[in-house]
Amino acid sequence: MSRTIGVMINHMGGAKLPYERSFARSVADVARDHDSRVIFYTGGFYNTPTQFEGRHNFIFDLISSDKPDGLIALSSLLGEFCPKEDLYSLLNSFSPIPIVSVGIDVPGIPSVLINNYEAMRSVMEHIFAEHDPQQVVYIGGPPNGYEAQERKRAFLDVMKENSRKTNPSLIFQGRYIRASGCKVALELLANRMPFDTVVCASDETALGFMSCAAENGLIVPRDYRITGFDDLDQATLYDPPLTTVRQDIYSAGAQATSILHDMIAGRKPVMTTRIPTPLVVRDSCGCTGGAIPDLNEIKSLKETILSLKRDSAIRDQEEYDLTNISEGLINTNNEAELCAILDSKLPALREIKRCTLCRYKQTDTGPRLQPFLKYIQEEGAYLCSNEPWQETSSSGTEDSSVLRVMESLNFGTKILGVIIFECTTIPYTAFGFLRKQLSQTLQHIHTFSRIAELNTNLATEVEHLSSLRIIDQAITGVHDRTMLLNVLMSEILTQQKADGIIISLIDPAGSTPIVAASRGVRNLFPDDERPIAVTPLFVPDLTTKTGDDIDNERQILFAEEDYTGYWRVPLSVHGEVNGILELFTRRPLPEGSGWRHFLETLAGQAAIAIENDRLVHGLKRANTCLRESYNTTIEGWSRALDLRDHETEGHCIRVAQMSVRLGRKLGLDEHDIENLYRGALLHDIGKVGIPDSILLKPGPLTHEERTIMNKHPKYAHDLLAPIEFLLPALSVPWCHHEKWDGTGYPQGLKGKDIPLFARIFAVIDVWDALSSERPYRGPWEREKVVAYLRAESGTHFDPDVVNAFLEFLPE
Repeated sequence: MSRTIGVMINHMGGAKLPYERSFARSVADVARDHDSRVIFYTGGFYNTPTQFEGRHNFIFDLISSDKPDGLIALSSLLGEFCPKEDLYSLLNSFSPIPIVSVGIDVPGIPSVLINNYEAMRSVMEHIFAEHDPQQVVYIGGPPNGYEAQERKRAFLDVMKENSRKTNPSLIFQGRYIRASGCKVALELLANRMPFDTVVCASDETALGFMSCAAENGLIVPRDYRITGFDDLDQATLYDPPLTTVRQDIYSAGAQATSILHDMIAGRKPVMTTRIPTPLVVRDSCGCTGGAIPDLNEIKSLKETILSLKRDSAIRDQEEYDLTNISEGLINTNNEAELCAILDSKLPALREIKRCTLCRYKQTDTGPRLQPFLKYIQEEGAYLCSNEPWQETSSSGTEDSSVLRVMESLNFGTKILGVIIFECTTIPYTAFGFLRKQLSQTLQHIHTFSRIAELNTNLATEVEHLSSLRIIDQAITGVHDRTMLLNVLMSEILTQQKADGIIISLIDPAGSTPIVAASRGVRNLFPDDERPIAVTPLFVPDLTTKTGDDIDNERQILFAEEDYTGYWRVPLSVHGEVNGILELFTRRPLPEGSGWRHFLETLAGQAAIAIENDRLVHGLKRANTCLRESYNTTIEGWSRALDLRDHETEGHCIRVAQMSVRLGRKLGLDEHDIENLYRGALLHDIGKVGIPDSILLKPGPLTHEERTIMNKHPKYAHDLLAPIEFLLPALSVPWCHHEKWDGTGYPQGLKGKDIPLFARIFAVIDVWDALSSERPYRGPWEREKVVAYLRAESGTHFDPDVVNAFLEFLPE
């Protein structure tokens, strides 16, 4: 029976990460010899929330679900950024799965180690024995990494033993990458800090320092000496070749895999295995001739060069194929397009036999995966629909020649899913590249879909707002109930894509709804009271739910019209139900809360509209009654004035009616006409304060009597001004004796300073007075009155008003 070996690793390696690649390759080679299947859990550096790589750690959660037969952890890299205690806790959490640690000695767990302290001591002792350094730069690794701490401790100890004072400004922290070395070189050069020796905790750091320093004119070993740690293939080929410590990570991986198989077989493992770390002296430290000491190294160098050439050709082709995939993914907007790209482009990467993209979620019982896209080399790529959520990622081929690689799909801190590769060999850069590209593509698809959804929602919201705006306009601008109900029905039917609607109203004096308007239904409901409940009822699909709560007539309607969905919602304002809205559809109603929420909003607006219409009509009725009462009262006052002076009986009503005619002739609106009418009726109300002896005197008035008579406009003003309702009409009683030329009374107003109502009435008042019988004279003939008006136009009267009056005056 084939066994499954799990491997915890930070990265699958590549041209820029040869250490990880060499380790992964050794595990795969030895596992294949043991007929074991390998799953690589590529989870980044462990427990580093501030580092981008740490965001992949969720991959390690899949191990407990997959339950591999054994586990190997590249602890030296997994724990680069975390304390040893955190790493111990992680590895012990997988018990009872047999586990082997590589790079860090974990208590109770078999470990394959190199002696980092002794290896760095050998470098330092060689430098002091052969070169007597004075100003030594040290570039270490991550401060929490155990390997980095051990190498730095050895450096400091040897410096102290040789009586060299350590300069803190020459001690730097790095990350075992070329960028760290280059950064330090540029900083030293910028600050003009003298140095003669550079000791690096990794070859990559040393090569980065040498490259940047050379670009700025510093040559090894002429200007300084430098050492590394690892003995990568590139260390041999660099000019000059790098003095370093040989760390055989391939051997470490092979040893760990063998030990794990012993544990799985029940054999007692060796708890500590140390990999030799010989010092390899070459030209970079100033030891001339160290690069090619014998024929064996020449042969090894030749093999290395040939291997690198082969690898370079493979890498170039792989990068070309990956570039094609990348170009195809740039404009991918949905999963179907992604599937098509992978179907056409992935076959170029012949090492990848299968590829599965999965959604990921963390549950109380552990992580779950749901495949949504699969690629099989012989069949191509296809989308998976309705795949079940799986507790394990280890289903698939049992072929030990096929390696499985788990890579995280995430964008920033957001987990997008997991990609599972199955391959025959380990590509150079495909895993990391595809992880990044597919993560970006999935995030783009999610963003694109979200934007499309938001645009759709926005368009819907705009339609909803437009509909509500139309209803609001109807509430404020439509005063006809039939038209208002038609607007409501049109908007509700359009927005809800319904097929039928009934609006029933409840009269305040009654309790049973009366059908007020309907559309899309046959004439099944006569316009009288119907016994329908005023409680809400939502029946999304009558084919799956009985309609026991629906009355018989509506049951008939459903059968006649083939309706499927029904929603009844009360129309209420301030807790008072004023109607019922019923909606009918020939398709099932959507269950989503957004749809129902908007219909409830429409129902609320409809209720407001109906209540507003009811209030407006009630207010109009009340206002009409009030106006009629006011007008009746005013007419009563005018008749009372006529009764006091029998000679002028009928004068008030005549001048009021003629004022209305002239006001319309001059273009006054109905509101102004009504106020002009009231003012005309009350024009002589101030005469109630004039004694009868003066008011009813048959002959001419004396000067003193005239003075008293001329006070009647002031009396009218004082009487009517406190009555707010009559203020718009006050200008007639107050100003109708003013004259156009300013010689009138009581204020001596002139021209258009005289209110228009008063200017209109002045002409009417004089016409009627001259045309009527008085105690002291008879009525004037029509022609004489007209001539008088013409003569006084521009002196007593407004010329425009006189002209308008004479135009409508009957022959």
